[in-house]
Amino acid sequence: MQKQINPFRIKLGVIIMKRRLFSILAILLFVLSGCQKEPTSKYILPIESQYFLGKESYESVKEHDTDSFSLDSTYANEVTLEEDCLVLEASNSQIKNLIENNQKIMEEIAQEFEAIKDNYTVEWSEDYSSVTFNVDDEGLFSDNAAEALENMSHTFWINYILQTNCALMNQDCDTTVNVTYKNADSGHILSKGLFPYEEFTITQEDWELSQNQDVMRSIEYDGYIDMKMIVKQVDSDKIIFAPQEKDSFYSNDESLCLCLDSVYADDIKLPHQIKEGDVFVLRVDGSYALHEDGDDIPDIAPVALIPEKYYEE
Repeated sequence: MQKQINPFRIKLGVIIMKRRLFSILAILLFVLSGCQKEPTSKYILPIESQYFLGKESYESVKEHDTDSFSLDSTYANEVTLEEDCLVLEASNSQIKNLIENNQKIMEEIAQEFEAIKDNYTVEWSEDYSSVTFNVDDEGLFSDNAAEALENMSHTFWINYILQTNCALMNQDCDTTVNVTYKNADSGHILSKGLFPYEEFTITQEDWELSQNQDVMRSIEYDGYIDMKMIVKQVDSDKIIFAPQEKDSFYSNDESLCLCLDSVYADDIKLPHQIKEGDVFVLRVDGSYALHEDGDDIPDIAPVALIPEKYYEE
């Protein structure tokens, strides 16, 4: 007797096979999607960031090796150390890891800084764009120069880590940090400026003034003004500016030159890229620099050169 085939059983078997096939395909798609690499972007960072990126502790930052630099795949796919910057090729998750590790190191530095004295404090904004340090004259003007330098080195590292985190977040390697030093005794401002373009010079007289009033800029810069200038020409050894304020210093000069190969540029922090038409604010005292560079353009010696887009009146 010929066995009859149950059409319902056949149909059910086909459905089960289809479901199994669908499940296998779904698993394969999941596995394949997990194997796909996360997209990466290019990040240009301050050259100083090589000293703390990927480090495990503040102690390892202080013992940094200047002869070599590398990052493992936790933080970047590719790293290039150039003359004036650090270039990373990294994914969003790798950048997140970097920022979090930087934050951890910064918190360790802050803890060590605040342990110097009871009235030493540091606070930074959530977006890393500003920071305030409370300090006193004993730490600033210690008879032991090495001790004073060590005290303030904490603020140096925190400023650079903040700038690097800002650069990682907004992909702007020239970004600034608003830095404020306060008199821990009086609560008045002792010094304020845009890191890294402004130097934070603090004198004993500045400290004494800050006992009763805010000191926004050191008396070392009395006689200096901030002048807006536009870049006319950029060469490897000089930048030629055109002053934009004719009723101020250099009113008779159509062009002014900052010689990059002279001592007058040693303490000037330049942005990563400068091109014709860029506008800067230069802190100058109206004098000319004594430098022979073979042209008739007057040389100047600014104490600060700030990209206009970051400048605050």
